[in-house]
Amino acid sequence: MNTLLFVVDVQNGFVSSKTEFVLERITSLLQKDLFDFVAFTQFVNEKPSPYREYLHWSKLSTSIEQEIYPEIQPFATNVFKKGIYSAINAETMKFIKDHNIEKVFILGMDTDCCVLKTAVDLFENHIHPIVLAHYSASNGGKVSHDAGVKVLERLIGRHNTIHSEVNVDIISAI
Repeated sequence: MNTLLFVVDVQNGFVSSKTEFVLERITSLLQKDLFDFVAFTQFVNEKPSPYREYLHWSKLSTSIEQEIYPEIQPFATNVFKKGIYSAINAETMKFIKDHNIEKVFILGMDTDCCVLKTAVDLFENHIHPIVLAHYSASNGGKVSHDAGVKVLERLIGRHNTIHSEVNVDIISAI
């Protein structure tokens, strides 16, 4: 059984005073090399987009905002671009199937948006999602992060949401 660490949207444009605390945690986790595969998503807010049209939100439109955060960029060998909340599409599902991945550990930004939608879409595609809440954050702050975690626990199961640091024993036990 292969595992995948899915690093969602840890990009310059999503790093703020409300999310920067997880960057060191994410870097530390990546350095542990606990997963069979690691993949990153990169949100691109191109025209036209529902974010621009309905939310009047135009961030993540420049290459600087879209870049994977510099400290974790060296780990980003598999990068999937996306223009919607979910990272699950034909390209990422092909990667998951081609590598016989049965469990996907998800972390990143924002817990209540892209992390949540990606986890639910994996669940609905019969791929086991595990959200690493300790390594995720939201630009909506702690309230939005906690709300996202609460919804995730209901949608994919409390036992599929990990609130602590991750080590090899935790990965093996799931």
